[in-house]
Amino acid sequence: MSLTFSRKHMLGIAISLVFSSQAVAVNNEAIINQTSVAASVGNEAMIVQSGDINVAVIDQNGQLNVSEVRQDGVWLEAYNVVSGDDNQTSIEQKADWHIVTADTSGNANVIGVEQDGFYNVAEVILSGDENQTSLLQLGDGGEAFVNVSGNNNTANIDQQGVSNWVSAGFIGDNNSLISTQAGDNNEAGMFDLTGQGNSFESLQNGNANVGGVVGILGDSNSFYVDQQGDGHVFIAFDVSGNNNLIDVYQQGNVNEFILEPLQGDLNLILVDQRGDANTVTAPAGISGNDNQVDIWQEGNQNLAEFNVTGDGLNVEIYQTGEGNSATNNVNGLNNISAVSQSGDDNIVMTDISGEDNIVIIEQTGLANDVLVTTDANVSGNELIVQQQGDLNLVDVLVAGNSNSMDILQAGNGNWVAGEDGFFALSGENGMLAVMQQGNDNLVLGSQAGEGNMMSVTQVGDFNTAIVVQN
Repeated sequence: MSLTFSRKHMLGIAISLVFSSQAVAVNNEAIINQTSVAASVGNEAMIVQSGDINVAVIDQNGQLNVSEVRQDGVWLEAYNVVSGDDNQTSIEQKADWHIVTADTSGNANVIGVEQDGFYNVAEVILSGDENQTSLLQLGDGGEAFVNVSGNNNTANIDQQGVSNWVSAGFIGDNNSLISTQAGDNNEAGMFDLTGQGNSFESLQNGNANVGGVVGILGDSNSFYVDQQGDGHVFIAFDVSGNNNLIDVYQQGNVNEFILEPLQGDLNLILVDQRGDANTVTAPAGISGNDNQVDIWQEGNQNLAEFNVTGDGLNVEIYQTGEGNSATNNVNGLNNISAVSQSGDDNIVMTDISGEDNIVIIEQTGLANDVLVTTDANVSGNELIVQQQGDLNLVDVLVAGNSNSMDILQAGNGNWVAGEDGFFALSGENGMLAVMQQGNDNLVLGSQAGEGNMMSVTQVGDFNTAIVVQN
């Protein structure tokens, strides 16, 4: 691999030449090249520099190599290229302006980079098996790039400051990226990951941070995200595989989780958002069988929107607070969808397409709304709606055969709508049971088909029930 000076280093030389009349010269620069034959045992190189504009280059080719670069100054750069087995590289830099490039090819390699200052740039490329990377950056505007190809690799990156960036791409199995960022406007992501048993752990503490996994293909991968502060975004884009885990925790206001899309079986999605105006969306949907989605939102004006396609799915959405909205579209067989809302002015919208699905909706509070719609060919689905509070509304439009609905409303002024408003349960051997406890309740209707059954129970004063059956 050829080594070339970076543009920043060339700029440093230019600056030194400008001040050459003032006896300011280019300070330390060291280049070490080592080559070991097969019969020899190991090389070792160490460069220690202290000054203003430092450059250190270590190139090693052989076995059991150890290289270490330590720099103390203003303009610092270190390049390290190692090819062979059992290599170790440790680079330490102090303030102010840093660049580290390390390239290692072989097995059982270890790279450690620590930078201190206000602007850090580091790029680590590992190729082989059982590689490890540990990188610490202290300062603003740091960048860390890790490109790993092989098995059992680990990258551990810690950044503190503002506008830091972490990027990692893995090819192989059992790779791990652990990213810790403290500050605002930081970004961390894993891209173009192919393999099995890979993991991504991202901890971001501050405001307006972004995390994501993009282009994931493989099985038994796990992604853990912890974002604390306001205005965070986590994106899982183009994730495909089986037995994958996505676990997202966001604490603060106006945070967002976007999943687009997820394909595969036996995947688990866990999202926990604490704060106001948070959103969870899967606009392109989740496709596959036996997937599970668990959403928890605690706060006001939160939004959860999911489209799921497949069989044996389990989708659970829990929202606590006022003005929350949950949209859940279920398409397939033997799926379970559960939505629970506690608070006022919440809304649940559910669309069902398929057979033998179970939808459970629970709302507690004032002036909540439930809207249920289905495809024209659905059959054997069961809907259970429970509302506790005043001025709640259930709009139902169910088409197909042998569907059943059980509605319980406890409070005053609750409605089960009809007359284009909607409540229409259609098909053969369908069953509708409505129970209202309270005053000023209203049930409209209708029900169509053969062998259908409807039961309406109202307990309280000034109740109205209009039932139409064909």
